[in-house]
Formats: sequence, structure tokens, C-alpha cells
Amino acid sequence: MSKKADPAPSAPALSSLGDLLRARGVHVAQEATPADALPRAAATKTGLDLSACAKLVVRRERSGRGGKTVTVVAGLQLPPARVDEIARAMRKALGCGSWVEEGLVVLQGDRAPAADEWLRRHGARQVTRGN
Repeated sequence: MSKKADPAPSAPALSSLGDLLRARGVHVAQEATPADALPRAAATKTGLDLSACAKLVVRRERSGRGGKTVTVVAGLQLPPARVDEIARAMRKALGCGSWVEEGLVVLQGDRAPAADEWLRRHGARQVTRGN
């Protein structure tokens, strides 16, 4: 059986519906401002700026939790609603369960390195890793 000839080179991948329509000859208006040209504050609607927190401590705990390891983030001197918002954002970003206990964010599992990195990316000035 003979090989079939390679079809004509494919067109470059089109990234949006507008590109597909333009390729077919339909007039589509260009975006006014690309998303990467927006200021950082406007681009991130989350508003999770942790630069106001002086020193954050990320540590692992097992005592009192039935032998299960959790990661605790301490030092968030923020109102309870903001701490809950941070716990929710960390839960989504790190792919683990999280909750708030007495002003501390508790993450399920040994997530200290990932939590440290996440906190630094969101503006924490000083993050200390405990045990």
C-alpha cells in the first residue's frame, strides 16, 4: 500500500473567533486595547495585595488533626472577610482544601513551598517558613 501524499501545509492556528471570521473575509473590528496593555491593577480584579502584611509565617502542623498534615499561614493582620477571601483564592490556586481558624489560613496537606510562592507573588514582603 502506498503512502498518501502529505496534504498542503495547514494554515497557522487561529486564536479567536475574530481571526476565523477575518480569514473568511468578514470585517471584524479589532480590540480597542489588548489585555496585556492594561495596568496591572485593572487586569487583576482579585485585589489580593498582601504588601500590608508585615511578616507571614508558613508552617506545617499535625498535632490535634488526627495525624493529618496541614499547612498554616499565620500573620495575616487583615479583617476576617479578607482572610476568608485569601483562603478561597489559595484553595483555587493551589488545588487543595482550605479554611480559616482563628485568623489563620489552614491548607490541607503539606503545601508550604507552594503557599510560600503564592504569597510572594501576591505581594507579601517577608514570608518565613517554619518547620
